[in-house]
Amino acid sequence: MLRNSLFCRALALALLALSGSSALSTSTLDATAAVAQTSDASMPSDAEHWTAYGFNITAPASMWPMLELLHREHFDWELYSAQQRPTPLVWANLPVGVYGQYVPSKNIVKVSFVLQNSSDEVATSFLAHELTHLTDDLNGKLGDMTGDVCYAAETRAFVNEANFWQMVVGPQGKATSDPIEVQENAKMFAFVGNSRFADLVLRTTSSYVKQCGK
Repeated sequence: MLRNSLFCRALALALLALSGSSALSTSTLDATAAVAQTSDASMPSDAEHWTAYGFNITAPASMWPMLELLHREHFDWELYSAQQRPTPLVWANLPVGVYGQYVPSKNIVKVSFVLQNSSDEVATSFLAHELTHLTDDLNGKLGDMTGDVCYAAETRAFVNEANFWQMVVGPQGKATSDPIEVQENAKMFAFVGNSRFADLVLRTTSSYVKQCGK
C-alpha cells in the first residue's frame, strides 16, 4: 500500500512538472501552430557566434554562459549537433508554459525569453532538452514524430534535461522558490535513472498524448 501511494505521488508530481513546463518538439501540428505565434524578429540580422573550445555556434552572447555550462558538464555532443548543420540558437517569445522549441522546418532552436529572468542552469536544462531533439533529427531518429517514435524522442529529451539538472545542482535538487526550478527538481527526482517512468508519464500527459498519438 505504501509503495503504491509513493508511486502515485511520484506520478502526480511528474505530471505537474510536465504540464507546467512542456518543451515541445515543433514537428507536430500543435507545435507548428505555436511557432506561428513566435516573432521571427528573435533571429538577429547580424548573428553572433560562440567560438570557444573550437566550436562555432550561432547564438547571442547572452546564451554563451549556457553553452559554457553544456561544455563543462560534458554535453559537447549536443554542441557538435548545433554546429554540424549548423543550427542557430535564439531567444523567442514562446507560448505561456513552453520554454523551448526545436523547429526542424526552420532549422532553429528557440528558448523562451522568460528564462532570461531565471538562472543560467535552468535555462540550459531546457536548451539541453531541445538539443537532444536536434541530435535525434541529425541521427534520423525523429521520423514523423508520432506514436512510439515520438514518445521515445520525448523520453530521451526529458531524461537528458533531468540528468543535466542533477549534474549542475546535485542529486538533492536545488533549494529554490523559483517555480521553474521547482519543476526541474521534480523532473530530476522522477526521471533520472528511470526512463521507463518518464515514458509512462509522457503517455499519460494529455499534451503529449495529443502530440504523439496513441
